[in-house]
Amino acid sequence: MKYILSKEKDENGSPFVETSSGSIDFGHITEKQNLIPAPIRLAYGNKDNGLIHIEMRHGEQIRKAGFDSVVGFVEYVAKNYNRIQKGESYQNEVGGVNQSYIIQLTDKHNHTLWLQLSRDKNYWNVNSAGVMSKRYGNNKENIWSASELQNEESASSNTSQSATNADKEADSNGTVSDVSDGKNKNNS
Repeated sequence: MKYILSKEKDENGSPFVETSSGSIDFGHITEKQNLIPAPIRLAYGNKDNGLIHIEMRHGEQIRKAGFDSVVGFVEYVAKNYNRIQKGESYQNEVGGVNQSYIIQLTDKHNHTLWLQLSRDKNYWNVNSAGVMSKRYGNNKENIWSASELQNEESASSNTSQSATNADKEADSNGTVSDVSDGKNKNNS
């Protein structure tokens, strides 16, 4: 499979993969989500993380779930996730701790991305991705969920949805978009 790689590189010197629109930002983490706000990016990586890792470990699984490519899957989840959970902690080379996080789009499966903040805190790197069982993540510490945001908004809002937005739905980042079948089938 062919992917478009950016001239921009991650902190380890690996080029970022471009989205279907030519950007290196697949989605965003915002202040409202209780984490450092920054774009979500996917590096080409190696056997341990990034696109190469995902293709090797989960590529077939992702395609069997109806996605044409790993890049399409990452883009779809990064734009539509509805839950963030605390992942694993890792010791880094200078004796500190690196924390990973899990973002998920929960439907009949848990479409999952594992993220880690870059050392300079400028972006969230996608380390891995996969289609997990509905139970995956239920024992993890919840950091944010779209249902919490929706509950807050409905409690504080006294206005009804306008007729022009009645046939639209809000994605996990609060952006209103046209309703679609949900799966990005574009190849990169």
